[in-house]
Amino acid sequence: MARTVEDAARLLEVITGPDPKDSYTLSSPLRHIPRYSACCKLDGLRGKRVGIARNVLDIEADIIQHIQPAFEQAVALMSRAGATIIDHADFTAYATWKARLCNLVTRADFVSNAAQFFANLEHNPQRIHSVADLRDFTRNCAAEEYPQRNVQSWDMALDQGLSNQSPRFQQDYQENMFLGGEGGILGALECHNLDAVILPTVIAYEIPALVGSPVVTVPLGAADAETPVKQVAGWNVVDQAPGVPFGISFLGKKWSEEMLIEMAYAYEQMTAIRGTLDRAAKIPEWDLARVIDTVAVSRAG
Repeated sequence: MARTVEDAARLLEVITGPDPKDSYTLSSPLRHIPRYSACCKLDGLRGKRVGIARNVLDIEADIIQHIQPAFEQAVALMSRAGATIIDHADFTAYATWKARLCNLVTRADFVSNAAQFFANLEHNPQRIHSVADLRDFTRNCAAEEYPQRNVQSWDMALDQGLSNQSPRFQQDYQENMFLGGEGGILGALECHNLDAVILPTVIAYEIPALVGSPVVTVPLGAADAETPVKQVAGWNVVDQAPGVPFGISFLGKKWSEEMLIEMAYAYEQMTAIRGTLDRAAKIPEWDLARVIDTVAVSRAG
């Protein structure tokens, strides 16, 4: 997360690379770390093929109703910037994904990975060694605010005996690979020969997360004065209201960050939406070093 696409690109240059403790990074086909900041080009949308997963928009119509007008304006702007827009570049298995109650793979992974994490702790005063232990602790420690902060996902994983060593794990994993791959973002990109698919951010992240493909998000706008206020059930938290910002996301193939940065940067620079949004909190005008220097001078005087 960064203030601008260029800032994010420079950060990515620093954190990109193989890590022997993270096997996913070892599968990278990149032989050198790209200069992602060099991808920040004003004409980054020119010649790109950009798809719209229209069936995702239709299925999520209730969620994005207040975002849709700004999204369609963004599509038109990208077209004027030289991108070829391909509508109905659909995620063919999206309805199947939405019918699922949860992602069983992440729940199974959590059971296994949590146990590994606890086993590597040098100090474990609560003697928590498993998700079952963690659940018991959460239920009985008042500071954890149970049951408002519930343990439903842990209950499901434990009740079904899930782990990444369980017999059903590979089947669930392969289903995820289809839902995110051929039936999701990778299939849409391949079928329509696309450089990216664009979606409102609020509905963009779930499918790429299934297969580990990249997403770059930039500001799209904010809810207008007519947008109804919606709260998260059971919490004093606003989920939707006038002035709440929303984004647009560029979804691509694995290892396509350079191309996504080109497109996202070009769109960001054309719109400069970040500077038009009302701020709920004032952006600091002083940095910490300046404050420390001022206090030091004051005390010295």
